[in-house]
Amino acid sequence: MEEKTTKRVRRKKRRLALPVMAVLATASVIAAVGLIYNILEKSENPLITNQPDVSLPNFVGMTVDEAMAEKSFNYEVEYVYNSEYAEDTVISQKPTAPRTVKQNSLVMLKVSKGVMTSIMPDLAKQPKIQAELKLAELGVDVYIKMEETDEFPEGLVIKTEPEAGVPVSSGDVVTIYIAVEEISRTRVVPHVVGLDVAKAKEAINTSGLRVKVVETVNEQPAGTVIWQNHGAGVELAVGSVVEIHVSLGPQ
Repeated sequence: MEEKTTKRVRRKKRRLALPVMAVLATASVIAAVGLIYNILEKSENPLITNQPDVSLPNFVGMTVDEAMAEKSFNYEVEYVYNSEYAEDTVISQKPTAPRTVKQNSLVMLKVSKGVMTSIMPDLAKQPKIQAELKLAELGVDVYIKMEETDEFPEGLVIKTEPEAGVPVSSGDVVTIYIAVEEISRTRVVPHVVGLDVAKAKEAINTSGLRVKVVETVNEQPAGTVIWQNHGAGVELAVGSVVEIHVSLGPQ
């Protein structure tokens, strides 16, 4: 008897639990549908959004206020110094226009802060990379020119154009002269008299000079250098010709 009573209680509990579970399941479905709708409504991804298509205009050249008066989009604005566009004018946009996008899409605008005027700093004896970083802060364009010198360590700034103390504006071109090791433009003539002609030619060519061979009858063994037109130790311009006379041997 007790066992039958227990079974009836269990069946009753199950009958009560089923409607509760159904209500909870229905609530979960409604919540999920609401969440998905919310995601679709706010999403900027064109693959999943249900926002309507709108035409994206070209904002470049407009003032930032004129551009943002178009309420169909969300905006992200970055201000930068610029010498080509007046202050508060849109320089560029992303996505570019014209094109069709979803309503409420994010549009990134780059807006001019106008021309920045600064005083040219003294960059002499500063490392090249440090000078470039300082000039980048001024918004100027940098032109690098290497200059041979033995007065400055290699890699340091020798001078700038314009020079330190002169007003410069963003977009101006600033030239910085960077020191490089001075390259010798002359070569020392080696002593080759008495050498075999092959060794003499090798010595002259290796020194950065050129050689001209003139053969002549002489008592010295054939192939021996008997004379050179420039004495040993003389400095000549790179590529200069050194003439040597080579014995043909006695006749």
